[in-house]
Amino acid sequence: MPADQLLLSIAELSSRLRSRELSPVEVVDQCILRINEINQTINAFVTVTADDARRAAKAAEEEIRRGKYRGPLHGVPLGIKDMVNTAGVRTTYGSTIFRSNVPEKDAFVVSRLKQAGAIVLGKTNTHEFALGVTTNNVHYGATRNPWALDRVPGGSSGGSAAAVAAFICYGAIGTDTGGSVRIPSAFCGIVGLKPTFGTVSTTGVFPLAPGLDHVGPMTRSVLDAALVLQAVAGFDPDDPRSLNVPVPDFSQGIGDSIEGKRIAICPDMVPEVIDGDVKMAYEKAISKLADLDAEILEKKVKTSPLIEEVSATLLGAEAAAQHSQLLKEHSDEYGANVIERFRAGQNVTAAEYIKALRNSEVIRREIELMFDEADFLLTPSVQILPPKIGEDKVAIAGREMDVVSCCVRFTRLANVIGIPAIVLPFGYSANSLPLSIQLMAPKLHERQLLSVACALEKATPELRNRKPVL
Repeated sequence: MPADQLLLSIAELSSRLRSRELSPVEVVDQCILRINEINQTINAFVTVTADDARRAAKAAEEEIRRGKYRGPLHGVPLGIKDMVNTAGVRTTYGSTIFRSNVPEKDAFVVSRLKQAGAIVLGKTNTHEFALGVTTNNVHYGATRNPWALDRVPGGSSGGSAAAVAAFICYGAIGTDTGGSVRIPSAFCGIVGLKPTFGTVSTTGVFPLAPGLDHVGPMTRSVLDAALVLQAVAGFDPDDPRSLNVPVPDFSQGIGDSIEGKRIAICPDMVPEVIDGDVKMAYEKAISKLADLDAEILEKKVKTSPLIEEVSATLLGAEAAAQHSQLLKEHSDEYGANVIERFRAGQNVTAAEYIKALRNSEVIRREIELMFDEADFLLTPSVQILPPKIGEDKVAIAGREMDVVSCCVRFTRLANVIGIPAIVLPFGYSANSLPLSIQLMAPKLHERQLLSVACALEKATPELRNRKPVL
């Protein structure tokens, strides 16, 4: 197992750094040692910035010594998904086309993290151009799930999830267009948060589908997710989709009682064919929320049959448009497992795209009306356990199912309508793989969402008492 200090949460570590019980230099050294020990096995990082990280750690140590403590991320080592620009550090977007790309400027989110004193350890592996759910990258190698090395970590932020789960870093940044923060967080047994659309700027993040793209934190606790979100949220005048709204204290009231909170469940959103352990975790979450005196409301979502087609159409068309020039000039350099999806997006007609936009508005209105009667929506995170690396199909109850569809079934709704969603580890399967549940809330209700997720986390410590053994 890693050194004890690597097992700390961000909140625990920051307290020890501030009191100078621990030094950022020794913490970074332990992270780099851990990378050297296991990254060759799990392939979470594609670029490690050890020298830069050590320099930043020395600077943080000196600032803290002089009483210039910046906040709870000061001196904390984090990973950055390789879709996110980092000044002077290779950023490949998971593609061989950009193998030698070195941005001149940090992405907005990286700049914010550095202002908060966080230390960048390096760039984490991603599915090529973030278009995939497995992080089986044909150019930089597959990332392996720390809980089972023959299985995927999820995607497309699989390197970030694997690094956090394997105690290489204390948290990481991911991107999410149809579930790419939450799917790998679910498969790797960590917390993943997709905020409200526009809460975190995407300036300096290579776009996949700009109308659906989000940036979010991936951590080992709900409080840690709140602390990272606090640092990166805020208005960016260079991002036309950035929300110019006040940023609340996301830790305020975190973990408070959820007595009387109204939790919607929607049976018509949960398919009949679903992994038995996944369903068990979902049902256990419903029961636990009721034990905590939340009110469980069963709701119908008439538009649920539209979600898959709307998501696939919008994402496919926007991704193809975003890549139109690259596809003309470099189509032979795309991996086979993504080029087909980009080609499918090129075949979406204007009429189909407009229809999908209109249907997304219908879905949005129905969910908004549901939130007039409920505070949160609870679903499973994913439909399946992590598939084995290279599997495109999995069997559930004797039926062959498509891996991509099973991974995004519950996550894509929040991207289509721009609401915040969080996944929370919730136990283990019969073969000791992580299980997870998802909570969604109305737009700009991150603070409330984090609070109820933390209350559920605090009430079920036995569901997060194991660690992956590599």
